[in-house]
Amino acid sequence: MKNLKSISTVLLQWLGASLAFIIAMILTDLLLPLPQFILEQTPDTGFMSLAVATMFNGAVNALLLVWMARRSNLRGFALALQLFLVSFLTQTFQTQIETAYFLPAFPLLHGNLEVYRLILRGAMTSALFVLLATLMVGGFSKAQRETSRFTLQSDRTVKAGAWLSVVYFVLYMLFGYFVAWQSQELRTFYGGPAELNSFFDQFSMALIGKPELPVFQFFRGSLWILCLIPLMRAFTGGRFELISLSALVLGLLPTAQLAFPNPLMPAEVSLYHFWEVGLSTALFGGLCAWFVPIEFKKN
Repeated sequence: MKNLKSISTVLLQWLGASLAFIIAMILTDLLLPLPQFILEQTPDTGFMSLAVATMFNGAVNALLLVWMARRSNLRGFALALQLFLVSFLTQTFQTQIETAYFLPAFPLLHGNLEVYRLILRGAMTSALFVLLATLMVGGFSKAQRETSRFTLQSDRTVKAGAWLSVVYFVLYMLFGYFVAWQSQELRTFYGGPAELNSFFDQFSMALIGKPELPVFQFFRGSLWILCLIPLMRAFTGGRFELISLSALVLGLLPTAQLAFPNPLMPAEVSLYHFWEVGLSTALFGGLCAWFVPIEFKKN
């Protein structure tokens, strides 16, 4: 009976948080609407319909943030800040800095400040959502919470972060070619060849066109690790659970939004990016959770 009550509580929290995410999106649209010239270019559907994409994003965000909140040793506004950092950094900041880097591929964002507006919209949605989610999981109560089982040592984090960021660049290139670059529509969208070239030819062309690409993606690899630090420092579960949650956080939070009707790219391009980024960052998130934090062994 106790297990059934616990399952029911988690299910209700997940459903409530799913609705809270949708409410946060609606409030953001009311407070900071997209400009008319972008709305006019927004298709009726992405690789999911608007309704399905909305429910999918609500379900994903609710699942991961409720899971994170229930396994956190923080409470109150400290818990809300932890959830906000993970939500905003993974869903908005990391995705939009890459949008800015590849800005020539997105004509709607030329000559305006819309990238900054997208970042602000993401921050507003995350802030509204995490406050509601924290309230729904009882995060503002004074009940005693478990202690974290993990710690971060600066020297270990820096050393692991250095080689893991190199791993991220390797994953970025491998999944970029063997998943995303297999789509002809995606290749032509980014100004690539209609016919699929070899991996080494494409890698050479990428470096010739953007010689700073390895440094930029190494930097983003380091930022992905920073996105997970609030989660890892406060986590009260075991190592395998942390690996699973970290993989899903990096795999789904940055990519679920690609399901929406997108004025910046065609649906097929969004779909291939969904699989490319989702698989590569999920693998990277699992590696980070395995190698970066140190676990305290319980007696």
